[in-house]
This record gives sequence, C-alpha cells and structure tokens, in this order.
Amino acid sequence: MIRRFLLPGVLGALLCLAASGRTWTDTSGKKIEAEIVGVEEGKVVLKFKGKDVRLPLERLSEDDRKFVEEWSKQEKPAASPVGELVLCGTKLKADGGITIVNDPLPPAALKEYSKAETKPTKLTLAIALPSGFDPSKPQHVMWTCAAINDEGERKNGNIGCMAGYAQAAVKAGWVVIAVDTDIGNPRRPEGNRAPGGDLAVHRHAAELLTKTWPGFSTWKFACCGFSGGGKTCFYRMGHLLESKLEVVGLFLGGCNQDLTESARNESGFRKGGTKKVRVFISNGKNDTISTVAHAEKVRDDVEANGYGEVQLDLYEGGHSLDMASFGKAIAWFKEPAGK
Repeated sequence: MIRRFLLPGVLGALLCLAASGRTWTDTSGKKIEAEIVGVEEGKVVLKFKGKDVRLPLERLSEDDRKFVEEWSKQEKPAASPVGELVLCGTKLKADGGITIVNDPLPPAALKEYSKAETKPTKLTLAIALPSGFDPSKPQHVMWTCAAINDEGERKNGNIGCMAGYAQAAVKAGWVVIAVDTDIGNPRRPEGNRAPGGDLAVHRHAAELLTKTWPGFSTWKFACCGFSGGGKTCFYRMGHLLESKLEVVGLFLGGCNQDLTESARNESGFRKGGTKKVRVFISNGKNDTISTVAHAEKVRDDVEANGYGEVQLDLYEGGHSLDMASFGKAIAWFKEPAGK
C-alpha cells in the first residue's frame, strides 16, 4: 500500500546511508543520492539501496520538481516483470495480451450449483497485464462484467466482453480481469439460478489471486460493464467488498437501474462500504433503452445510496459503449480523492 506521507526524520535518516544517483534536496535542505524510477499519485519513486522510497512532490526543492516534470515527459522503456509470472500453472503474458487459466472450484462453490440444471466444475479466469507489471507493487484492477440476455450471452460469459475494455485499460496501466466457469457466466439466468454461485466463484478467484500475489489484497479495484453488464457491476462490487478488497470505481455504461440494495442482499457488504466508490455513468443522448432520464435517475439513486463522487457523461449516440467515456472513467478512478 502506498504511504500517504513520509514520517519526520526519514529523509534525514537516509542521509546516513551511502547511495549513488542524482542528488535530491527536500524543502528543509536535506539531501540524498538516489535514482528516479517512477512518479505516482503526487509522489516521486526513488530507488535507494535496492528499495523504492516514495517522497511527496511538495516536499522536494523547486529544481527537483522541475526535474521530475521533465523526466515524466521522456520516453522510457517498459520495466521488466519481476520473475516469471504464473497463475494456476499457466505462464502469463505481460504485454497486454489476454491469458485464460483454469482452477477446480472448491466444494463451497460447487454446493451453490447443486440444484442447477447444468453444473460447473472449474473456475475460468482471464487476465491481461500491462507492460512492466510487477505484483510486488500497488496495482489498479478492472473487473469486467457482462449482461445475460440469452443463453448465448451466458455461455460467452464475462470473458466474452473483456477484450473491448482490456485494450484501453491495459494501455492506461490497469490489470484487467474477467471471471467465468467452464460452462459460462457464474451468474445463472432466472429459472435456473444458483443465487450464491456468482459470489462463491468470485470469492474463490479473489482467494486464488491473493495466494498467488499476497499484495493483491491491498490493490485498488474497479468494475465496468455496459447495459446489463452495468447492472452486474453492482453485484461484482459486492463480491469484491465481501472479499475485503478496496473498490474505488464503477463504470456504468448504458445502465438504467441502480441495483445496490439487491447486491447488498446477495453479498452482505455493509452500507458504508460504498462511500469510497466513485461512480462514472456513461450514456448516449439518443439511447432509447437507457435514456438520459434513466441515467439521471441512476445518478440520483447512487448518490442517495452513499457512494463517493458521481459523474454523468452524456455522449452523442445511442445504446453502444463509448470508449472515450471509458477512458475518462479509468483516468478519474486513479486520481486522488477530491480531484
């Protein structure tokens, strides 16, 4: 987890250690020798004695702040991943490509489908990693959600809608994930439904990823979906909150209904769990399925349900995903609170 501030005396203590690289000076005149490796959330990341040290930009001298600004504009080679990236015995692509892995479902998840006509046996998880992905560092994760309007969409699953979001999100530095079972979407259609199955499958996915990358439990998460997939975002948010993960955003494209209460009933997350969740509502001005009036009602409802900041973005067009809107959302979800 990124530290919010540098404890008094830490910079001074670093002066006692030898290091090489550029000389950095803070506003009190103290200096250290270190190499710049990144900039994130208002902090410069310095490599000092093999460790990453994060210093707030406002603590640096004017010359250092100018150096950081110029450094940020330069073209830099992508960092190499740390070690081999493997999940469920499958080597992962680290160049934005999508890798699909499988893992047996645990008894608790299988039990939820005991009354279903067709029963899954495996978790199917798709993941796309940005270049330079390092699981030891803080990450932002986008969890994709799909609609189920017919049997074809159910079988196509969440993974079927992932590619449309992954290209833009990975380019912006997000890890992108979609979770299904070996027979399709873990959410079952009405009439053949295992109400707790979706929750149990996603709980297993979260546990599996935390076991693989212990830092996973401290990363920040958002959910995205269009139309019925937007409605599913509320349930997915509930699944992640139930797994004690920090949800920072919901992207609701063409979504005409707030399902917060239904999601809370399914996963049992506490009411205050939504107060840090930003909601970005994206809607076509000429959409006849999710009209502007629907979008405004969703905005009013999520505000009443105690979410964090809410934005409504109206674009020219009908009932179709607007990638420009999605780009605005993923940038906003990464911004510090209040901006």
